[in-house]
Amino acid sequence: MKNVTLVAALAASVAFYANAMTTEIDTDGDGMASLSELLVSYPELTEELFREMDTDGDGLINDEEMAIAVDLGMLADPDIDA
Repeated sequence: MKNVTLVAALAASVAFYANAMTTEIDTDGDGMASLSELLVSYPELTEELFREMDTDGDGLINDEEMAIAVDLGMLADPDIDA
């Protein structure tokens, strides 16, 4: 039971962090991060990696996709790695 609670807490923490990242990156206010918006914080981001992150294929990164990308290490924290 403790493991389930820990996993749920970690997942919620990553989702919250991803939401904060998306909000900070989202300059047009649509609630999503486009490739051009992400490139401001992640200039090394490639179109190929962006397409991998964009699991629903809509051309934008939503909070869930951002959380997955952070969890999988696809994106580094710009505050830590800068």
